[in-house]
Amino acid sequence: MSQKNILDRAANATIALISDTLNIKEEELNNSIDLILQHKEFSIQISKTELLTSIQTKLKSSSFKAKSHILSLLGNELIGSDSLAIFELVKNSYDADAEKVSINFIDLNTPNQKIVIEDDGQGMSYDKIKNIWLTIGTDFKRGRNRKVSEIFERVSFGNKGVGRLAIHKLAKVVTLETQAVGEKIAHQLTIDWQELIESKEYIQELEVEIQELEVNTFEKGYGTRIILSNLTTERWTKKALKDLVRKIENIKNPFAEFKDFDVEISCNDFHQEWIEEVKTSTEILKDSLYSFEFEISQWHKKDTEDFGNDFAQFRWCYDFNPPKQTGIEPNDENFKPNANEVFNENTFHIGEIFKQIDDNIKPSKYLRNKDIQDLGTIKGKFFVFNQNGTLLRMRFGGQINGVKNYIRDNNGVKIYRDNIRVYNYGEPFDDWLSLDLDKIQRAGDHFGKKVTVGAIELDLNDSLPGLKEKTNREGFIEDVSYKKFQLIVKEAFRFFESEASEDKDKIDEFIDSTKPVKKVGFGETIKELEEKLKEKELEKELTPYLKRIDKDYVEMRDIMVNSGMTGLNLGVAFHEVEREMKFINIDLIQDEVNIEEVKSRVQNLMHILDNLSPILRQNKSVATNAKYIVEKAKNINSNRFSFHEVIFSSPLITGESDNFQFKGPAGLLISSISNIIDNSIYWTTSAKELEENQFKPGMIITTDLLSFDGPAIIIADNGNGFSVDPEFLIQPFKTKREGGMGLGLYFADLVMNMLGGKLIFPDNDDLEIPKVYTGACIALVFPK
Repeated sequence: MSQKNILDRAANATIALISDTLNIKEEELNNSIDLILQHKEFSIQISKTELLTSIQTKLKSSSFKAKSHILSLLGNELIGSDSLAIFELVKNSYDADAEKVSINFIDLNTPNQKIVIEDDGQGMSYDKIKNIWLTIGTDFKRGRNRKVSEIFERVSFGNKGVGRLAIHKLAKVVTLETQAVGEKIAHQLTIDWQELIESKEYIQELEVEIQELEVNTFEKGYGTRIILSNLTTERWTKKALKDLVRKIENIKNPFAEFKDFDVEISCNDFHQEWIEEVKTSTEILKDSLYSFEFEISQWHKKDTEDFGNDFAQFRWCYDFNPPKQTGIEPNDENFKPNANEVFNENTFHIGEIFKQIDDNIKPSKYLRNKDIQDLGTIKGKFFVFNQNGTLLRMRFGGQINGVKNYIRDNNGVKIYRDNIRVYNYGEPFDDWLSLDLDKIQRAGDHFGKKVTVGAIELDLNDSLPGLKEKTNREGFIEDVSYKKFQLIVKEAFRFFESEASEDKDKIDEFIDSTKPVKKVGFGETIKELEEKLKEKELEKELTPYLKRIDKDYVEMRDIMVNSGMTGLNLGVAFHEVEREMKFINIDLIQDEVNIEEVKSRVQNLMHILDNLSPILRQNKSVATNAKYIVEKAKNINSNRFSFHEVIFSSPLITGESDNFQFKGPAGLLISSISNIIDNSIYWTTSAKELEENQFKPGMIITTDLLSFDGPAIIIADNGNGFSVDPEFLIQPFKTKREGGMGLGLYFADLVMNMLGGKLIFPDNDDLEIPKVYTGACIALVFPK
């Protein structure tokens, strides 16, 4: 031990002997110094003069103090609800290797009402009560001291050292009874919060008497019992009690087997009937209409050394379980790789979701090991219902109200670590995945929170580096790691929605008794109706009305297409303009400005804006040709081809394939092709990530005058290709692309329909295009 440390210890020991450090008498100080110096630890190593100087310095310094009222702030006001307070006590039981926790409500709504929480955990000795349980902010379970329990090897949840103060939220008087494993004596202490706080001004002056219990009242001879009396909730309504019980039931993950930890709830009177009304069975979930299960984990290929940049593994299964009476075939997909199995059967395509965290980074479009290194393995289960009365009756018979109540009481996506709940995720007021907001803001096949019951499962030890709980136990600290975790889970849910989209259409078709419009073919529908009217000899009476409907539809369609396609394409263009402006600003703030580089970027900017002019003009039908349309679309995206290193070729522009003339809305066609180009750039660069340096993204635009009913513009690439039915692709708001609106191909199909042509998806091998283009292939077929 150093000389300074010895001197500090001697000075502190001396001050501890002095009764009043502010009005110390010289004689009393000298006597205390002499007494300390008689101790063998100090007598040889320090002098009286050194010790006196150190004492005088310490007496002049100040230290932090805490008023007794801090107990109220940390207990009653820090923890947000009764359920969270009980949750803290249950977690302590879990940490103590308890197999059973009993929560008993006694004589509710009487002057003698109590709550007794008892476990069969390891219990506490006298020293543990004194030095740990009564120490606020103890590091007994935190950092290096974080415990792994001896029996069940549980990683301790407690890490703040303030959880036990949560009982202040529940009751004004608390009695602790506990007996440690292997000890013959149990101990008890009672805290009357108000009396304790008012007894002394400062927290360090507060005293609690720990007594020995003569009688062992624990069934196993050890455990902990907390008796809460003089409850802060004086009147328990049926709703309040059921809500509390429901939350307590959800402390444990209901979707996972948990053999060695059970939580039981009971009342000693008629209130037990209220508790039994709370539906805890997960049997209902087995009959949900849609279900999805996934697992995201780090995955290391044997032939690579860069573990962090290796792709993370994504495993999932999807189940569509319609009632047999609907006649709809179920869809059961077992655990399998995701849809991009041609390139890498175990990758998770997440798009550019991490740009929401930092717009300046160029993130991978596929999840990497490094993205989840501080989160650990992420597992999830989602169950989605359709609350249509007919469907519910088919599935659940006369139990409809019970099922609806279960969905109402349990909806939301909850989070569990080591199968223990993390509040307040999934509570009625919490929608941490923004499921309802997405459903409102983004049209399409989205499942709202109110029909979704789900759980996200995390490993406590693996997720601790990234996900830290707030002191008030109301969720994780919302830092970068949490936001990344949130985005990953949202993307997994979006993937689920995409998988369920076609099945959702089947359900909508059954409910509405009509087939959904799979593609824009309104003119064909009118013709079919006219033929039926002829069969019924009603054409004279109704044909005029049909013609008027057809005319009104065409006018509305043209207005929608003109405004919609312009907006879509301008979104892409503005992105390019914004990027060029950002680069120009970066160039201009450099110490030495490269004027040629700045000029080049300004010219690029002018080039982008110049090529937007055909789109911004009115989109009236004009005489034009395929080469003009394709060249303009290519020029709009030329900077993007360079930036993303995509090889673009067009035999049409270079004169190697035939040009053809037509009359139509040139601006809309430019927009349509430009949006198809945008998709190709996205998916070919995604494919490049999977193949890394061995792959060169590329696309081709050519013509074909012989293979179809009319001349066609062919657009093909070497990206991931289409993984769903073409009819799905041209429906509005249907997309496999993260962040995509699902409108590009829909509008392109509309535009071709306006021309009297069509948009189709031919097989690449059936066309005379280079074999390298094995990805998406689209044909814009014009009328002859």
